[in-house]
Amino acid sequence: MKNTPLTEKHIALGAKMAEFAGYNMPISYAGIREEHECVRTAVGVFDVSHMGEFIVRGKQALDLVQK
Repeated sequence: MKNTPLTEKHIALGAKMAEFAGYNMPISYAGIREEHECVRTAVGVFDVSHMGEFIVRGKQALDLVQK
């Protein structure tokens, strides 16, 4: 199972983790009601780092991905 760059942060914040599409992903934190209320009144964040991979090669590859 793969980890995203945010896996350790999710664990440190108390997320319930489970396998999703080959990745160790957070499933919930406090529960559906509390999380819904937080998104409606404050902010919600979705970890998209598991949603795709690509390779960039060439002399200016680093410059391209830094834009």
